Amino acid sequence: MAKKTRKRNSLFRKYFIIGGTIIVIGFVLIALTIMVFVANQWWNDKVDELLRNSRNISYMYTDNLGKGGKVDNEEMIITALGMMSDSSISEYFIADKNGKVLYCGDCEDGRPENCNVHRSLVVNKNHIERALDGGFSDYMNDEDFGIGKFVVAVPIKDGHKTVAITFAVEDAVTGLLPYVASISQYMAYAVCFVLLFMLIIIYYLTRGITKPLEDMQEVTRHIAKGEFNYRASEDYKQKDINDFAKQLNKMAYELAIDDESRKSFVANVSHELKTPMTTIGGFIDGILDGTIPPEEEKKYLGVVSNEVKRLARMVVSMLNLSKIESGEVPLSPVEYDIGKQVFETMLSFEKKIYENNIEIKGFEEINNVLIKADRDLVQQVLYNLLDNAVKFTPENGTIHIFASNDGKKTYVKIRNSGAGVAPEEISRIFERFYKVDKSRSYDVKGVGLGLYIVKTIINMHDGEISASSKQGEYTEFAFEIPFDQ
Repeated sequence: MAKKTRKRNSLFRKYFIIGGTIIVIGFVLIALTIMVFVANQWWNDKVDELLRNSRNISYMYTDNLGKGGKVDNEEMIITALGMMSDSSISEYFIADKNGKVLYCGDCEDGRPENCNVHRSLVVNKNHIERALDGGFSDYMNDEDFGIGKFVVAVPIKDGHKTVAITFAVEDAVTGLLPYVASISQYMAYAVCFVLLFMLIIIYYLTRGITKPLEDMQEVTRHIAKGEFNYRASEDYKQKDINDFAKQLNKMAYELAIDDESRKSFVANVSHELKTPMTTIGGFIDGILDGTIPPEEEKKYLGVVSNEVKRLARMVVSMLNLSKIESGEVPLSPVEYDIGKQVFETMLSFEKKIYENNIEIKGFEEINNVLIKADRDLVQQVLYNLLDNAVKFTPENGTIHIFASNDGKKTYVKIRNSGAGVAPEEISRIFERFYKVDKSRSYDVKGVGLGLYIVKTIINMHDGEISASSKQGEYTEFAFEIPFDQ
């Protein structure tokens, strides 16, 4: 009990730590994202403010231009620059087209020669050219304006002629940090409160989840050992957990069926291999120990040869089936005339058809019937169905072939006259290794995989296949394959 409790506590602790870590990381990322947006918004607002103030100064400068490009009221310009600079942490100044500072807002008289900041400042030629080209707003690190500065430049025009430039400069760190810090403080309080609340919720949710997970973990351990009869409880309060338990139980049920099918497959293969191996061994031993006289040896060696060929066909069929079921055979659908393919496939049975005087009907009605499918795989389907039809059609019997399409699907039917199949057996005719009892005397060379392979190939094409029969009259196989697969 102690061991199980430790396991449960370990699982609870693991999920709680994982959940808590994800929540913390999520909130940190959200906070960082918000900070980025806040900083970006501050930058946009600050640029708008600097542009707005710089344009007002530029308009004022233009309104006070007199004859010869001189300013009539310098005091107004100087006062405006000073007020702008004093009301913020920005610095404003006006420079001529050569980069020399004419007026600034960082000293009382507005004269740059009396200003410690702008006394020796000559704006870089590149900045002047950008300003004359329509102005700019940018973040800069250079010798003119300093490190980490927002700089805005607005040209001052007299008509169409630029006579000077208004510059506004603000320290990014000095302006941004207090703004971000104040918001970060309130955000930190909110994050801590919400984080604590979320961790409490995670704690109780984790406790509610770990018990059913432990129960289902126990079921999976038994399933892993091959014990497919164990089932998880489906009476938990959480719907998602119940759904998960149902899916787990469904998986266990399907694994049990697959396990039973595997055992049945092995048993069937063993049975089918045993008969030819026994025959081969018996006749060879008879030849070796002299039981079979020398004049009969050739006859029985022929029987042995046929059984060896039967084994080879069985192995090939199982290999083909294995490849198809494992997805190693990809579909390569093309559009072609299936009527022509039926005719070409039928030629493989020409000798037996002639020997048994079997009449073939329907060839004249299946010209130019299009199908979209993998040609090689459909060839295998047709060969198996036609081989089945020829094999079980008696002498002087008939095989009737139908084929058509309606633009959406292609339909093919192969009907042969003969003894037919009993109703209780027709439903099992597509199973692996299943052979209809009445056909065993005819089909001594079959292995019971042909029709199963046929059904598998049709299903790969999203199609359907069925079998119908009337005893003493006919047996018919019909399949359909859609154009859109």
